[in-house]
Amino acid sequence: MSHIDALLQCVDAQSELLNDFIQVLEAENALLLETPSNEALGSLTVRKNDYARRLGELDQARTTILTDMEQPDNAAGIEAVCALHPDLRSAFDGLFEQVAQASTLNQSNGQILKTFMEHNQQALDTLRSLMGQELYDARGRLSKK
Repeated sequence: MSHIDALLQCVDAQSELLNDFIQVLEAENALLLETPSNEALGSLTVRKNDYARRLGELDQARTTILTDMEQPDNAAGIEAVCALHPDLRSAFDGLFEQVAQASTLNQSNGQILKTFMEHNQQALDTLRSLMGQELYDARGRLSKK
């Protein structure tokens, strides 16, 4: 298999996996906008971590192929390869669009989670001030004071 074929196959695999990852991020977003259960969020987190691991493996494979082609795995290297092999352009453009979409969704979900955490912390702070003592110890259990 030529380097170009291997690179195209790698980018196509990344795009397919990113599409699945985006679906998980969208499911996470919908769940976060409802009243999420810890179990459901935990399940999605496990799936997201698996996708991140697999995408990392494909990133490394792409880096290896580009290195074998004497190009860096960055914008300049990809541009150089696409200039020599224009048939790769649409695959990389699609991949970059998916990466941007996944990044936006992941940031949005992170902001929602941050807001939940801040709200929970404010509720605990209010309870502490009303009780005049620490309600929970470092392990998250009711304080015995």
